[in-house]
Amino acid sequence: MIEKIHMKERLMGVQFSIKSREAKNRYIDANIKNVISELSIDIKNYGLEIVLRKLLLSLISVQLAQNIGVDHHAAIEELYYYMKKSENTNEVVNEFINKLSASHLK
Repeated sequence: MIEKIHMKERLMGVQFSIKSREAKNRYIDANIKNVISELSIDIKNYGLEIVLRKLLLSLISVQLAQNIGVDHHAAIEELYYYMKKSENTNEVVNEFINKLSASHLK
């Protein structure tokens, strides 16, 4: 039912929706491993704060997409457009990351 509503009726992810369950699981597993690998490399190259920012902004954009009913790419564009115009948002994000970082050091 989930595939019918979210993929087939919207014509999104059709190639994925017709795969076997095992193939879907392998694809998801590979993506999880790739994301963790990329984040690990980013932590080494840029530091934990940058990765926390990346994860936080990703979560915000996913929630925006869900709440306003657009795809993730459109939500990212809206978020970054808004953040360019609103210095307060960057301050809030930075304060949150600093709190996380400070609590991690304790």
